[in-house]
Parts: sequence; C-alpha cells; structure tokens
Amino acid sequence: MEWRNRLPQTVRPQRDRRSSTPCQFYAQGRCRNGNSCPFSHAEGDQSAVAPTQALVAAVPSQALVAAQAAVAGLTILGHPVDTTPQVDSRSKIPCRFHLRGGCSNSDKCPFSHDVPKEVPRTTVGTQDDSRPETWCRELRGALASFGDGAVVTKLSFPSDFSAVRISHLPRGTSTSSVVATLASLGFVVGQDRVRVLPVGDETHCTAHVRVEDPQFAKRLCDVLADRRNDGLRAVPINAPMPQTTNNRRVDSKKVYCSWHKPTRTAWLNFSNEGIAAKVGSRFTSGIYKVLDQRVQCDGPTRGNGVRNHLAWTFKLSDLPGPAKESDVTRSIPQVFLPRHVEMSQAPYDLDLPTANAMIESILLQAGQLELWEGSPEGTGKRYKAKAWFMNDADARQAVVMFNDGPLPFNKNGKLTVQLVHSAKLKISADVYDAAEQEIVAHEQEWKAQHLVYRAYPPAHGFRVLKIEGGLAKDVAAAKKTLERILDGEVVKNDDGAVWAPSFSANGRAYQQMKQLERDLGIVIVRDKRRSQLRLMGPALSRAVARAAIVELAKADSSSIFTIELDAQQLSRAFKGGFRAVAAAIGHDKVTFDIASSPKCIRVVGSEADFALAQEILEGRQPAPKTTPESTSTSDCAICWTEAEDPVHTPCKHVYCAGCFEDLCLAGVNADGRVRCQGDAGRCVAVLPPGELQAHLASATLEDILEASFATYVARHLDDLRYCPTPDCGQMYRAAEPPGGSVGSGPLFTCPACLAAVCRACNVAHDGMSCAEQRDKASGGHEALAAAKRKLGIRDCPKCGIGIEKSFGCNHMSCPCGAHICWVCLKTFATGGPVYDHMQREHGGIGIGYFPDLG
Repeated sequence: MEWRNRLPQTVRPQRDRRSSTPCQFYAQGRCRNGNSCPFSHAEGDQSAVAPTQALVAAVPSQALVAAQAAVAGLTILGHPVDTTPQVDSRSKIPCRFHLRGGCSNSDKCPFSHDVPKEVPRTTVGTQDDSRPETWCRELRGALASFGDGAVVTKLSFPSDFSAVRISHLPRGTSTSSVVATLASLGFVVGQDRVRVLPVGDETHCTAHVRVEDPQFAKRLCDVLADRRNDGLRAVPINAPMPQTTNNRRVDSKKVYCSWHKPTRTAWLNFSNEGIAAKVGSRFTSGIYKVLDQRVQCDGPTRGNGVRNHLAWTFKLSDLPGPAKESDVTRSIPQVFLPRHVEMSQAPYDLDLPTANAMIESILLQAGQLELWEGSPEGTGKRYKAKAWFMNDADARQAVVMFNDGPLPFNKNGKLTVQLVHSAKLKISADVYDAAEQEIVAHEQEWKAQHLVYRAYPPAHGFRVLKIEGGLAKDVAAAKKTLERILDGEVVKNDDGAVWAPSFSANGRAYQQMKQLERDLGIVIVRDKRRSQLRLMGPALSRAVARAAIVELAKADSSSIFTIELDAQQLSRAFKGGFRAVAAAIGHDKVTFDIASSPKCIRVVGSEADFALAQEILEGRQPAPKTTPESTSTSDCAICWTEAEDPVHTPCKHVYCAGCFEDLCLAGVNADGRVRCQGDAGRCVAVLPPGELQAHLASATLEDILEASFATYVARHLDDLRYCPTPDCGQMYRAAEPPGGSVGSGPLFTCPACLAAVCRACNVAHDGMSCAEQRDKASGGHEALAAAKRKLGIRDCPKCGIGIEKSFGCNHMSCPCGAHICWVCLKTFATGGPVYDHMQREHGGIGIGYFPDLG
C-alpha cells in the first residue's frame, strides 16, 4: 500500500469506503481475492444478499403488495384479499447471479433461474412509435366503435356508464382483490375497470370502479349500505367516457422517464508530467474513450514529494458503470500507460432490464399503462424510457407522484417524469414534398418553444409528421399551423372557388394541371366532393398556377351529366357499352363510377355527347361490336384507367389513390361499409379498418369514420337525438316517455352547452311532467306549423327533420338517406325512381318552376 501514501493530497482517499460494504461473493462462498479484498468479509452480515433482488423486493408494485397482503391474511368483507394465488413479479426477471453461475439463494430465490435463449434488447427505430389502434372515436358526445368496412359496431353514451369510489379498503389491496370482493357481492367486473388509488391513510386505500351499466353504482351502494358493519363505503362518482385515439386531437397520455446511468470516476497516476498531459488531452478530445464513450478529464495535478513516482494525476469522470481498469487503459499505448489506476464505486449495480421493470412497476401505481417502452442502452448519460397511459389523468398523476422522486434502486438518484403532449398527421409524401419548404420555415420557432418536430421517412407513399412538447397549448398551436399549411390554398376568384366540370374528369384539363405540377414543382389536389382545387408549394409558383387554372376554367364550355344505370343498362355497360360510349365521344369525356349507388356513368362534355351516350346505353344507337369490358391488372377498379398512385387491396384489386378515397366515402355513405368493387363490382369483400389506415391520410381517415357515424345515426333516429340547442351537435340516447300524465323522462345534460333536456320529449320542461309539457306546447306547435308553411319548410316523412327547398328540381334528399318527391312527399330508397315517378305522376321534374335554371 506504499503507493497510497504518495498520491496527491487532492485526490488521495482518506478512507476506503468499500471496507464497510459486505462482499457479495464472500457471502456466496466464492470470493477469489481473499484477505486482499477491499470489501468486508465480516461473518453473519445479512446485508450481503444480492442487491438487485433486495431492491426489486422494495418496489411497491401492485403484484408485490397483493402477495404480501395474502401472506398477512388480510380480508375484505370476510373474504381473502386475493382469492387467486398472486404471482411474484420478480419471477419474470432473470436472476443475474444465476446467469453468472452462482446464486446463493438456490430454489428460494424469487427471481427466474430459467436461462433465456437470447437476452432481449430494446432498439430505437426510425419509424413512428405508434400505439395499437383501438378503432374507437368520441364523436358528438358518443363513443363509437368501428369494425370491418369502417362500419359502426357499437355506440355508447355517458349515460350508459356509472362509477363508484370504494373507500376503507385495507392497505395493500390489489385490483384482483377488488374484483374478487365485488364478485362475492354478485357483481362481475373486469380488472381493467378497477383502479386502486395510491392515496389514503396508513391503514386504508381507495379504489375507483367504472362499469358500462347505468345502474351499477346505485346497486353497489345499496348493497354496501345494508352491510355497514363490514367497514367498506361506496359513493357514486362521475363516470368519464373511456378515452380514445383521434388524429384530430392532441394526445396527452405519454410520459418520458429518465434517470442517470451509473458512472464511476478514475484517477490515473503518472511519473512524467508530459505523458500525463498528452494522455489527458487525448481523453479530452475524444481520441481515447472508455467503452466507446467520451469521458470528462480534469488535470493533471502534481502531488507532494520530490521523489514521488506517482506525482502527476488526472481524473476521468462519467465513466460507464460497468467499466473496469482494463477498459480505462485499453486506448492508451503501452509506452504511455499510467503507473496506477484507482477507481470509485458506481452508485448502483443493476442491469438495465431489471431497472426498466422496476420503473414500469412504480408507474403502474398511477394507473393502467397502454404501452411501455423500456430504455435502450444508448450512448448518452441518461437512460430514457417511454410510457403511454390509458387516460390523460393517470399520466398527469404519474408526474405529480414520481417526478424528481428517488429511484427505487438508488435512494441518492432522482427519477425524472415528464408529461409529453403530442400531435400526429399522416399525409401523402407528394404533399409533404411540396409543403416542406413552408414547414421548415417554422422549425426555429418551434424549437424556441421547446417543441420537437419529426418527419418520419416515407412509407407506402405517406409520411407521418409529429409535434411533441411539454405545453399543450404550444403543441396545439403548432398542429394548427401544420394543418393550415397542409390544407393548401383553395383556388378562388371574386365569385368563390374556381371549378369547371372538366376538372372532375381525367381529360385534357386534368392533363394540363398535371403539367403545371411538373413545371412549377407544386401539388394540385382535386377535391371533387367540395368542387375545389387546392395548391401546395412555394408562394410564387402557386400564384402562377392560380392564374393558369382560372384561365382553364374560363375556357371550359363543358357540362357534367350523370347517367344512373338500371340493371339492363348496367349489364349492357359491362358487356361493351362503356367502351362503345368512350369510343364514340372520347375516352377523356366519360368515367364509370362503379362505387356510387346506384352505379352510374358520368359524361363531361356537351349535351350532344350526353344524348349519344344515353342512346348507346339504352340500345337505341347501334354500338360497335366489342368484347366485354376487361381491365389489366394495373387498371383502377373504379375508373378503368391505369391506376395513378396505385393502392392494392388484399383481394388483389387495384385503385387510384383518389378513387380509393371516393370508394371509402361512397361505401360508408351508402350501406355503411367499405367494400371492394373489383371485377366490375362483383367483388364485395369488406375492407378491414387497418387496410383503410394504411392507404389513407389521417385527415381522410377521420372524415370516413365521421361519415360512417353520420350514416349510422341517420338510420337510428328513433333511438338517437341531437341536442336541440342550435349548432350544438351533441347527441344522446332517447328514452321511452313515461306512462300516464305524471312523471318526466330522464334528463340529458349536454356537456357542450349545458342544456338540460328531457330524453323522452327532446325539450327542456323543468318542473313539469311530459304530458303537461305537451299540453302547453300545443299552441306553439300550431304557430310553428304555420311558420313552416309560410317559409315552405316540410318535414321528412321518414325522420321528421325539417327540409327547405330553395331551388332546383323536386327531387329532395334527406340526411337520413330518404329520397323524396317534393310534390307529394313520397319517399324512395334511391334517386333514380324519383324522376320516373315525377314524370309519370306530376308531368315533369319541377325545373320549369325555375326558368332561369332551364
């Protein structure tokens, strides 16, 4: 130990702290250092048990607490705390001492002694860290679940749920204990409906239980009220709707967890100042590294003594915890090696998988996790993990409970837990390329707000953009900016949006617009549903394109005509009629819309083109001999032309990207399901929602789900109602009116406008029965009917919604799906029969009433 006396006093340890630390290997009977071991070999020291296992045992996870409670014999209402054997969460964690070949606890060890075939590693990918899609959306106050074909499979409302707070539970109660107790009382509840709160006094805790049963809370409270001597108390609480994903909203369920990696300090002693300075400078510059990691170097400094052969010492900080003396000196050439290396102990000795498991375990105290992503090894100074909670409130609670708190495996270390708000957008790669310059211009602004913006690499023709930050308002503002850029500029003139009939077809005007895209480096988005063109790209290029499109629209003299096909015409079209029409009037003037209901052919051209097409399809004009319609494998199943930006379905059919969007919207608006229309409409395979997500931009996907929801509502207007407040839009489930002349239906309190409405009458009548309200309103109904007659408003015969006709023919369509003859209010399932009926029964379609439209 002579060298210790010659160390510089600034770095010489006063006392070897290891001498008071029990030697783990001596406790296991296999220390190879004998009397030279710097750690304590004192007999009977029980603290020398494997530190990893002792630390994990201290983690207050629900599984561990439940196991302790079961051993202690805790009971609730005379029943065991947990009626099923509790699985020790440590049994899933590999015992690192067994992996090294010598666990002293043998069969009593709570950790797994199964040798894994491969140690799992966490990797960091380049793709978006998306969570599994639940296919649930909260729309207009309702929770809608979607299935194959984007059809609504279930609709729930807040009135369908109820919840209770159960207090005076024994401390140490787990979710399974609460489930078992409720089962003993006759209530079947899943564990995912129970949340044990980490609050209470020293002997009790509390649990929240939420169930999709409006009477659950009342029934449970009544049962427990009759059993006052059992000690438990239950009170009804507000039952929030389960939270869902939505591409239009900012998500606040994610937290980042980080903690310092274990580091060590090394002192390197040299007899020569020049060598010490040279080696130190190479560590400082990063030429020399420790385990491929740069370290901090201080010194060198000189110690005492004229003949001190260890006079020059420098200190290396932030060494990786597993580093050994050989790792420190590995980069140093033999001629420059130090005379001696002294190393400190790491603050904790724990492998990363175990640390990840312990951090996840404490987060579960705040609430149920939807997804956990443990920290990878990484090269930084901190480990970083991610967790997604099932709801926002639990994520916020985790920050309050654990941020800046002690690590479960290092009482001197701090755990950082940060709430992260995020917003994601999925867009076409072409749209991103055109808008990238404008997006990049905002990056510095977002960086100054501590927002992180990422554009993930393109995949399948799309790119995912993500904004994350600590303040929800900043993330929402950045998301709004992104959406504004990506919405593009609508081409307008003094009269409004610029549009021409030829823009909806793939003819000459469309090809000229594609040429503008190539020449100007922009993207022109055709929105056929809104009859709009949107421009994306540099401002100067957009201005040039805008002027060119206005001129295109002025030069367009065509009109758009729709030929709805009956069964005979449809058969003739498939057997060569469509090809004959295209040959007669031009391929760029005619399109076959096989996704619409009924199927139709659209002609963009003159009245003469339209008349000729009708004659061919009706058999009045002889068509040239052709073979039945057939398409190549690269042709779109909708427009029967070569697919542009092709989308391939699992049933081996192909669509243009734009036609695929039209197919999806037409499907949910027609029969509520998106079905493939390949093989000339004979393939009716229902497309799964994952297939829609893969081929649609996020905004378009949300549009389709909302359209499907609207179709479902229109078909269930007997059960569903809109809030009567103008422009509110919230919905509720209607209730049966009470019998007799007394009583009132259950109330619906609108969460948006706070109006209290009777769910039976759809009006507010506080203090009156439903019958009294009807009597009082009878005079008002007469006045309303007179006003409607004066304004020309009529009620839909199918759903009762008021409809006003301002111009056009007498064919009216209602949001509920009914097609109506305005003269006699007869309803039809589709639009075609309405025109036949009007011609036959009323002598025309009513366009004569408006000569300016003729």
